[in-house]
Amino acid sequence: MPALTYRAIEAYKPKDKSYRITIDRGVQLRIAADGLRTVLVRYTVKGAKDERQYTLPQEYGDSPGQIKLADACAEGQRIRALARSGIDWPAEEETRLLAEAEAQQQAAVDALTLKEGVKEYVDKKCRAKDGLPLKSRTKSEYMKMVAPGKVGKNGRKFVDGGLMPLAHIPMTAITAKAIWATYNDLLKRSRRQADYSMQVLRAVLRWHGIHISNSPLSQTTAGRDRIVIKASSGDPTPIPAENLGAWWLAACASPRRVAANYYRFQLLTGCRGVEILGAKKYDYEPIRIRDVNLETGRILLIDTKNRSNYLLLLSREALAIAKEACEGREPGEPLFSITDARKTLTWINKQAGTTVQGHDMRATFTTIAEELVSGGVLKRMINHSTSNDVTLGHYVGKGEAQLRAGWQIVADFIVNTAAEKTARRTAPEAMPVSDIAEDALAVLPEPAVEVA
Repeated sequence: MPALTYRAIEAYKPKDKSYRITIDRGVQLRIAADGLRTVLVRYTVKGAKDERQYTLPQEYGDSPGQIKLADACAEGQRIRALARSGIDWPAEEETRLLAEAEAQQQAAVDALTLKEGVKEYVDKKCRAKDGLPLKSRTKSEYMKMVAPGKVGKNGRKFVDGGLMPLAHIPMTAITAKAIWATYNDLLKRSRRQADYSMQVLRAVLRWHGIHISNSPLSQTTAGRDRIVIKASSGDPTPIPAENLGAWWLAACASPRRVAANYYRFQLLTGCRGVEILGAKKYDYEPIRIRDVNLETGRILLIDTKNRSNYLLLLSREALAIAKEACEGREPGEPLFSITDARKTLTWINKQAGTTVQGHDMRATFTTIAEELVSGGVLKRMINHSTSNDVTLGHYVGKGEAQLRAGWQIVADFIVNTAAEKTARRTAPEAMPVSDIAEDALAVLPEPAVEVA
């Protein structure tokens, strides 16, 4: 029989702190400050010295889903009787429930198709080095891998994502043969696309804990049966040194002032195009008028590609472009109000005899800076991560003065090259300096500051 009746128990009310009352031998009722009542069973397993405690999963009470007094006492005595026989039922029950949960989780994973697996990966995966979620662009690129090609307005269908042949197959059912077939088909498009698709597939399978027999993506597979993913390498195509002056002069003379200023600004700063203009589909914000501090010549870029904030220190030439872009504009407007500047770049290329594209501005900046500033300054100027570089990440510190001098030296080099180009054009015939040359000479810098 219970030590207390139902009516006697109901007389106990919540207090400022939780407390316990005994309702049967080895069975207690815990009354919390918020009124929650739970049943605690105390028992000692045969052969053990320590007393253990188990909390019944149901809350005590008469309502549906709660455990009543008689049932609570009966369950408590059952657990204690098993303990006297040497059976730790709560521990065994916990083990059983854990095994069931793991089995259910594994069954859910086994049923996931690759497309579903990629979706879960991009939604939940966090970067190991900082715990931040994947960038929007990365998520978009991964999901495109398992999506069919879109149909254009003219009815033309674009190619499917690289992993589309495996997209609707359960991940546990993907075979080494299927992976090889997909890879060989992708090689017909390009080696880089094939390797990138395999990198994505390998990352998703590893994250889900999927093991494929003799997988060509596994390091434990024999070399002859393994796909060798070529390490990614850039193919920079900067503005040729002999055309740099002509390119700058053509950009200064472009009738499309805003678009040309955007490319000049990108060349002077080394920024990624998406960091300046933003990208709606990737949720990247553009530089806005309010982000530019004209007094100090600073722009703070938030959450850039390497997941860090980036302080851009403007040279005199870049600051002049920023001032022109800000003049008479509202704080919330983009610094450069352009949708597609490629026609302007095509015009500049035609005048300068070049074929560079947007990202080549960054490559040109880096190529110039590599000969003029130290590696530590350059790495920070182009906003590359130093997390894997112990020397730069932990020992080398660069102040704003050193970094700003680095940007100024690059700007000086570009403008001086353009001025020399103009001088060579006019010298033979002693002609007056053209309007374009005057623009270039007007922003000739003070003597460059040497950066270690």
